[in-house]
Amino acid sequence: MIQVKDFYTGLQQLNQEKLAIAYISQPGCSICVAVKPQLENRFEKDVPIYHFDGNKFPEVAGHFQALTAPLVVLLSHGKELSRSARFIDYPALTKIITTFSDEKPDYSKLFQ
Repeated sequence: MIQVKDFYTGLQQLNQEKLAIAYISQPGCSICVAVKPQLENRFEKDVPIYHFDGNKFPEVAGHFQALTAPLVVLLSHGKELSRSARFIDYPALTKIITTFSDEKPDYSKLFQ
């Protein structure tokens, strides 16, 4: 997980990724504490995860329209693909990440 140290630099790096997760949390949030290791275990090897601390960067709430924490936003080149707040739908997130993976389909099988 990439700990964002500067909001605008982190946002710029996030927007350049083909596929990435923005994880927004708040200190003292028990759900945030539970979600973070699950995100790392499930997705860290597939996509970069950028961690924005909502307390350290208050502007993150306005940018991502975060009304609650934790917030998990899946982005492709800065465009939002999926958003989950508080209760994260891991199977749906997995399906989208798999769909957008770098693997090229075998087109010959489509026309058999």
